[in-house]
Amino acid sequence: MPVDSPRAQDGTFEGEIPVRIPLALLLTLKDLDTPEDPRELEEVDLSLNLRRRLGLSSVVLKQIRRYEDYDGDVGAAEVASLFELIAKRIDAPEIFASTGRRVTHEAIGRNGRVTLRFGWRLIPLGLRRILAWRRVKKIARRLSPSSEVRIAKGMHGLVIERGLPALSTAGKGGRGCEILSGIIDESFRTYRAGEGDVSHPQCEASGDDHCRWVFEATPSADPGANPSTTPD
Repeated sequence: MPVDSPRAQDGTFEGEIPVRIPLALLLTLKDLDTPEDPRELEEVDLSLNLRRRLGLSSVVLKQIRRYEDYDGDVGAAEVASLFELIAKRIDAPEIFASTGRRVTHEAIGRNGRVTLRFGWRLIPLGLRRILAWRRVKKIARRLSPSSEVRIAKGMHGLVIERGLPALSTAGKGGRGCEILSGIIDESFRTYRAGEGDVSHPQCEASGDDHCRWVFEATPSADPGANPSTTPD
């Protein structure tokens, strides 16, 4: 898939990103564009339908095979081009959030999920939250290698400066930032760190000087915990 974004070619994006991240993005796109009933693809002109279902196009399928056969890192500019392409879709927030959940699911791995499934009661809630945020931070650093990534003290949130908002297509309302919302949601769910909602109150794509995501735990999920406790 060509890197045809002007910003992707002018050196704006630095570093490399694990291939599993753009692969997860395209696999998520393919899954969402695949109808439950394959006969839907036969009901209208195929070329027109594929324009609506980018994830089933020959270009995307070829790129998926390329990423599956490659074990390494991909230039940030190439990934930025994919982000900009997906951000044009109406359902872009859903695609990015689902990609974040997929990436996190794969990063934790089967052994980690099994351990958490049977041993989470032995880990205090506060520690589970710390582990969840550390997982989010680790993935965010891989996703946006040129950014400053930190846990916000006293705000039970994540702050990213420089890099990810550009990768997430500034000018498109920060739609790509939803990938972090998906990463946070899946991390807290897997670590059983409390139920709640992820919000993105500040975004560089909207003119703020940094991006911030907040996980708001519901009171019923943790009656006696301090929601402001986060790791440094």
